[in-house]
Amino acid sequence: MRRLLDPRRWSLGAKIGVTLVVAALVPMALLSVAATRSGQDAVEQSELSAAEGRAVVGASSVQQYLLGVVGRANQLGTTSDVVAFLKNSGSTSIPAIGATASQFDVEAVILADLRGATRAAVPSSYEGRNVAGEDWFVDAAAGQTAVGRIAFDPRTNRSSVIVAAPARDPSAAVVGVAALQVSGQDVLFALNQAPLGPGGQAVLVDPDGRIVLTRDSRLLGKQLSDLGLQDLADSIADEPSGTRSKVPLPGRGVQVVAWSATTGGNIAVVFQPRAAFLAPIDRLARTTRIALAIVAAVALLLALFVARRLSKPVSALTNAASALEANTELDIDRLENIARSRDDIGRLARVFSSMAAEVAERERRLRAQVEALKVEIDEDRRRLTVTELTDTEFFRNLIERAAEIRRRARGES
Repeated sequence: MRRLLDPRRWSLGAKIGVTLVVAALVPMALLSVAATRSGQDAVEQSELSAAEGRAVVGASSVQQYLLGVVGRANQLGTTSDVVAFLKNSGSTSIPAIGATASQFDVEAVILADLRGATRAAVPSSYEGRNVAGEDWFVDAAAGQTAVGRIAFDPRTNRSSVIVAAPARDPSAAVVGVAALQVSGQDVLFALNQAPLGPGGQAVLVDPDGRIVLTRDSRLLGKQLSDLGLQDLADSIADEPSGTRSKVPLPGRGVQVVAWSATTGGNIAVVFQPRAAFLAPIDRLARTTRIALAIVAAVALLLALFVARRLSKPVSALTNAASALEANTELDIDRLENIARSRDDIGRLARVFSSMAAEVAERERRLRAQVEALKVEIDEDRRRLTVTELTDTEFFRNLIERAAEIRRRARGES
């Protein structure tokens, strides 16, 4: 295991193979990652622009719808019997407002005098209420049409909005206020005119950051901060329109969010699942990774094949050098096969074979010289030994004695 992890211990073929794979795949992988990220950024920017456009369309649709309600409230405020009724505080002749109350989106019609007392209403349960403290009444009594805040009733889980207009006599003097309360469902219908993508939804948020209109009942009436969207609430409070690319929405995953201000200080907010529009580029990224893995496997096999072909003659030369060093027999046939190649390896093999032959011949001559020198040394050593023996006093005395003995023997004979 340690050998596998240490590049210094790899064979030449493994080193060449890994080098080839890394050289081929690393640039490809970097280019793939860069292209995928660039594509994701481009798609994200495009979707942010599209989401912002959807939010603007939703806000404009709400505004157009409420302006239509304003027009109806203005029409009611200029009706002669309504003006006469509100101008004459003692009048008991209630004007005919039932037709207005019967319109499909109207929940209530309110006629109030300048003191804020509701003098007539449909349904009658609204009669007798004092609306002097309502913002829409204050603005209408001052001579301006007003769109109230969308009110959410947690008891009924429904929303509604009051649109008010000043009631004026022929001299243009304000004599009271005519107001229409319309259903939040109709405002929501207008809000959803925005062309939403798969899984997208539009909500209306009041100035306090409360979701007052949405098709998702789980979100209705919730503060953005209660949903963990405090950063989004702060952004909406700071800017009348904008976008956020990554907003986690409970139960719906990461969202792309865009918002735009509309009538009454309300904000149209569009949520779009980020995964929905990133899905194509994510599929492309996965396909690219799979293709890269296949290319890596093929490249690895080819690199190992090429590396083996390249390293095989080098290994043969290495073995031949080891054999030459150990003074063992070389594989001459294998060297000759390698030497037939016309590349650098073949040239190296030819040079090595010539060098090995010269080394072998030089070693043969050296051995012959050593043998001859050894014989000569032995002869010289023998002569030296004889000289040493004959050159001693003892040997001379022995020769003299032998001569004396021979003389005596001749005299005796």
